[in-house]
Formats: sequence, C-alpha cells, structure tokens
Amino acid sequence: MQRLDTPWGKRLLAVSIFCLILGGWFTFTHYRNARQPLPAGQGREGPCALWFVGSSSIKRWASLEQDMTPWIAHNRGINGATFNEILPRFANIETHTPRPAAIILYAGENDMVGGRQLRSIFHDLAHFLAIRTQLMGDVPVIILSMKPSPGRWAIYPQQQIYNDATRRLIPHMQDVHYADITTPLLKDGQLGDNYQPDKVHMNAAGYRIWADVVRARLKEVLPAQTVKACAG
Repeated sequence: MQRLDTPWGKRLLAVSIFCLILGGWFTFTHYRNARQPLPAGQGREGPCALWFVGSSSIKRWASLEQDMTPWIAHNRGINGATFNEILPRFANIETHTPRPAAIILYAGENDMVGGRQLRSIFHDLAHFLAIRTQLMGDVPVIILSMKPSPGRWAIYPQQQIYNDATRRLIPHMQDVHYADITTPLLKDGQLGDNYQPDKVHMNAAGYRIWADVVRARLKEVLPAQTVKACAG
C-alpha cells in the first residue's frame, strides 16, 4: 500500500488540501444545467431530517428509515453513480428546500473502480462541499470512509490511501466530519459476513454497522440540543 508518509503520499496530501481549499471558491453554476435534482427523499423535511447522498451503497440501504429512526432519514442515493452524476444533481436542489440537520455522503468508490486518480476524486469532493456551502451554508457534512468489500478487495489499498487522506483533510474544512465505517467491517484484518451476494453492497447486518457509526458521529458533531430533540 502507498503510504502517506512517502514522498508520493505527501504530494497527494498537499494537492488534495489545495483542491479542497480552492473548492471553497468554486461556484456551482457550472453544474446547474442538469435536468433533475437528486432523487426525492422520503418522509417529511425539518430540523431532524438527514440527507443520505451518494451511490448505490446509499440507494440500496432499504432499511435506512428504520435503522435511523427517530431521525428522519431521506435516501437520496443514485445506483451506480460517480461524482460526475452526483454533482450536477446536487447543484440542482431547489433553493427553497428546507435544510437538513446534516448530509451523510458516500461517494467516490465507483470513480475509483472506473480508474480515476485519487486527486481527481478529491477535486470532485471539493466541488461537492463548495456546492453545499453555496446552497446550504453551514449544514454539516459527514463523509463516510470507503468501505472494503470482497468483490473489490483489489482496490482496498487505494481506499486506505483515500480514507487516510480524507481523515487528515477534514480539519482544514468547516462543518465537515469523517465517519469510519471501514474499521467496524473488519475483524483481525478480515471481512465479516456483512455483504450481499454481489460481494460489494451491504446486507442488513452491514447497514446496521453503518447506522451505529452514523448515529455516534451525529451525537459528536451536532449541537446537543439537536441530538436531544431528534434522537431522544
């Protein structure tokens, strides 16, 4: 695995930090020509709503509402999506849409599988965060780490680089937080029985692990009064 304390790893981190800081100046108008916004979330909006945005790992979370109750969880995932598909649709959210309490993002894995370089993925992450700021101000974003999976074990070393770099980049960004779903899915370095037959997506047990991690991070990063009002 390419380590971040190597010369290449340090260059990656430096470029990534630059891209994320530059992303604060990025305007979302480039993406406003999409024909439609993100898929509509289920349930009511309001101060206890959570938007789960990303690729099929979000879309296929069929038990999301139940797993996150009493939070109001909106599944706004897109099957098979890369950042190129997520960004324009995210930018086309109606400006009058009520702000959620937080956005939970899982994206970039399909980009990596498609052969995109890590710096390009970080660049798109910067654009996502810039669009968030433009449309929603300081709504917190919780970035989920890239998950390991049996069907994509070959890219796990790259995922580790991405996760390590993301974790180090978070302190440079405002209202952005990291959630480690990778470690709970591994036991003694091996994958547990948390996957669907396709060996890529989570089964019910895997998604319960995700829900536990998200709940814990919400409790840590959101105001105590919000957590008390929304989660009891």
